Amino acid sequence: MSGPLSGIHVLELANFISGPYAAMLLADLGAEVTKVELPGTGDPFRGWGEGRGALRPQVAAYNRGKKSVTINVQTERGREAYRRLASKTDVVLENFRPGTLDRLGIGYEALRETNPGLIYCAITGMGSSGPYRNRPTYDAIAQAISGLWSVLTDLGDPKPIGPPMSDQLTGLYAAYGVLAALVARNSDGSGQKIEVSMLSASMAFLTEPIANYLMTGEVSDQDSRPRRSQSYAFVAADGLPLAIHLSSPPKFWEGLAEAVGQKELIGDPRFKTKDDRVRNYDLLRQLLAEIFRTRPRAEWLAVLQEHDVPAAPINNIAETLADPQVQHIGMAQTFGQAERATRLVGFPVDFAETPCQPDLPPPEIGEHNEAVFSQLGYSDAELARMRREGAI
Repeated sequence: MSGPLSGIHVLELANFISGPYAAMLLADLGAEVTKVELPGTGDPFRGWGEGRGALRPQVAAYNRGKKSVTINVQTERGREAYRRLASKTDVVLENFRPGTLDRLGIGYEALRETNPGLIYCAITGMGSSGPYRNRPTYDAIAQAISGLWSVLTDLGDPKPIGPPMSDQLTGLYAAYGVLAALVARNSDGSGQKIEVSMLSASMAFLTEPIANYLMTGEVSDQDSRPRRSQSYAFVAADGLPLAIHLSSPPKFWEGLAEAVGQKELIGDPRFKTKDDRVRNYDLLRQLLAEIFRTRPRAEWLAVLQEHDVPAAPINNIAETLADPQVQHIGMAQTFGQAERATRLVGFPVDFAETPCQPDLPPPEIGEHNEAVFSQLGYSDAELARMRREGAI
């Protein structure tokens, strides 16, 4: 595997989404990632969801590009194997509750004794200290407490948000932190511990809503950003949805008014300036919605394009993958070969000099036990004994 992180070794002791996603992003960049799973069952996410067979989409989505070994860190031999792995790695990623791995003797302080250059990334739900540190935290809980949910739904009739945004934002920030720590290590070879919580990551993503509140006292809701950015969503006569984003340039508003045959709206005092359109957003949205219900979506999109108005169909996933531009940029990629070939979304960043070419499919549980443990010096007899004892 090539990429800018080629030669970097990552050890992942994490389950579900946030930790595995962070490790997968590092694998996409060329790091060699070894995923540690519980013997027999593996990452609990392997049994989650509606899919059938050994590999389910929910696991494949966050675990491509990795190797898998099985270690039961509840056993002494398992902990010894884990310590041996950690002594030869650059990065450890874990997402257990605070203190869990410390109590087992395999937390940061224990591992740094034999590996002072170790970058140790601990992902938590609410943080490693404070009144909420021991709360069980999943994506919806982090979205709720952080305020993220409040800007994505009508709080009078709240509905859960489909994508695991807090989980994946946490994984993004964790990978971001690991990259910075690896750069810092280049100066003197010293490692360090990184902490990122789902709560802090979700709040960090809310840059504009939190700035608005701290600077003006305004509490943002699901319409705050669309009003300011002049974003709209409409349903055409054939029942198909489309999006329009006018932003600030007057030419886009003027182009929209001309495209819908309502050029007089340009001089209408209710909509003349962007501030006017922000104040009267609901009125303008209602007026435009009635107009867009009169013709099919394809016709509207063609007219909007003629007038250089930023507009697009609101695609479902199938429509997105069939889109010619999406196919051109090649975001749907194949990982693995033959019966292991798995189609998944790929990595979005292109490097001119150190291209990323991740090709490992999502691993089977313990698929790489022999290869990894033999490199650590374990004999076949030792591995057989560890299997009998349930250590691996």
